[in-house]
Amino acid sequence: MRKHLGKVSFALLILTFIVLAFGYGKIRGDIGTGILIIGVGLSLITALISEKGRWKTITISIVSIVIGVYAFLIIAFFFGLREGF
Repeated sequence: MRKHLGKVSFALLILTFIVLAFGYGKIRGDIGTGILIIGVGLSLITALISEKGRWKTITISIVSIVIGVYAFLIIAFFFGLREGF
C-alpha cells in the first residue's frame, strides 16, 4: 500500500489544481485558499508516509515550490500594502 502512496499524493495535488482551475471565478477567495491548503496538506502527508521513489520526490518538490510561491506572494502583498503600493 505504501508503495502507491507517492502516486496518490501526486494525484491529490493535480486534483486540487483542477478543482481550483475549474472553479476560477466561482469560488470565493477564502474557500479557494482553504481548498489549496487542504489539498496541498493531504498531498504532503501522503507523500511523507510513502516509500522512497520518483513520485515521492516529484510531489515533495512541487509542494515545496507551491508553499514557497504562496509564502512569497503573502509577504509581497503584506509589504506592498505597507508602503502604499
